[in-house]
Formats: sequence, structure tokens, C-alpha cells
Amino acid sequence: MWILLAAAAAQPAETPRAFIQRIYAGYSNKNYDPLSKADRIFAPKLVAAINEDARLAKGEVGYLDGDPLCDCQDFVKIGAQVRSLSQPSKQSAVAKVHITYGTGEARDLKLTLLRTSRGWRVADIGSPEEPSLLGAIEKANRDARKQH
Repeated sequence: MWILLAAAAAQPAETPRAFIQRIYAGYSNKNYDPLSKADRIFAPKLVAAINEDARLAKGEVGYLDGDPLCDCQDFVKIGAQVRSLSQPSKQSAVAKVHITYGTGEARDLKLTLLRTSRGWRVADIGSPEEPSLLGAIEKANRDARKQH
């Protein structure tokens, strides 16, 4: 048993780039839904905001009405290319990712990553129209709580 623990401890940690490539590779499965196992992809604060949005929506569509990793609802085939990656600390990274949809359309997203005890996770997603998904969901949640 000690050998297995030592081998596990000796394995190199996943890099931010490898994490991004892995999460977008999931789209090769037509049933891939990053929200179905959100804690494996998103940082705890973003997971909490997404869950609160769903709870406040009470079965209706809340603020989040699409797939946050592609900033889309419909696509033919998702492609993702990391255009730049900076790692200001061992605990955080920022990536600019070019997303293609297989329809001739594309968009650029900024993924802010956070290293958690379980590995890299997406802490926030930005686009030209919405600089912070986390901020937008948190604001929508505050507004929804005021209405209840």
C-alpha cells in the first residue's frame, strides 16, 4: 500500500494547459455536459453560484442558460485552441482560448484557473460581452433573492 501512495505522490501534477485540453476534449462525447459534474471542472465558488442560480430559478431557466465552457447552446463540433497562457502564481493561471463550433462561427474566451486541492479548476470565464461569468451569476443571484 505504501508503494501505491508513494507512486501517486510522485506523479506530476496536471498543468493548466493539460487541464484545459482535457476539459475541452470531453466534447468528443456527444453527451458531454460540463455542468453534470461541475465540481470536476469549476472552482468551488463558481459551482456554488451555478447551483444557487439553479435553485433560485425553481425549475425554470436561470441566468445560466447555456454551456459556460463554450458560451453556447448549440454547436456541431467544439474545437478549442489555447492561444495564450500565463501563470502569475502556482495557484492561478489565465488562458485565452479560441472556441470553434463547427459552424464557421468562433469566439474567444478567457478562462481564469485556480489550483485547488483537487487540481486545476475554472474559477471564472470571460468573453467580450461578459467579462466575468462569476460576477454576472452572483449579481443575478442577488437580484433574484431580493425578489423572493
